Amino acid sequence: MTEISKRFEQLIVSAQKKLAENNQILPVKTDKGILVGDVLIESHNHLKNLWKKDRLVYREISLNDVAIRLANLLAKNSSPMFCDQLYRADQEYGRWFVECQVLKQQLYNAEKNKDFNRVDILTARYQDSKTRAEIAKRTVLGLIGL
Repeated sequence: MTEISKRFEQLIVSAQKKLAENNQILPVKTDKGILVGDVLIESHNHLKNLWKKDRLVYREISLNDVAIRLANLLAKNSSPMFCDQLYRADQEYGRWFVECQVLKQQLYNAEKNKDFNRVDILTARYQDSKTRAEIAKRTVLGLIGL
């Protein structure tokens, strides 16, 4: 079991307590992933896919909290407009997070190669991406009430 899977399971346990308090459907661990009602959360590395009745509904969700919340909303047949809004917000966060990681690696390589002009440019781009990722994450977590 990978470190990400272990962390995801720990999040599930803490989320179960919160969900029970808010009258939500509790997740159940299965061989295929985490089942919330009739919605399966399937983990692929750090991304999650949501399946409902053997149909892929949402793919490559970045944040665990979003995956759990979306699964609950889908299991309860909640507003598809809100689900789509939440999914789009998560995708925005994921895009900035990945860009941030790529720029961080490029910045490391530029520093290693003593390419100081490139370091200056990449530092500015990295800081901008990092700020945008943080804002996007706050937006997503605000949508789900965390």
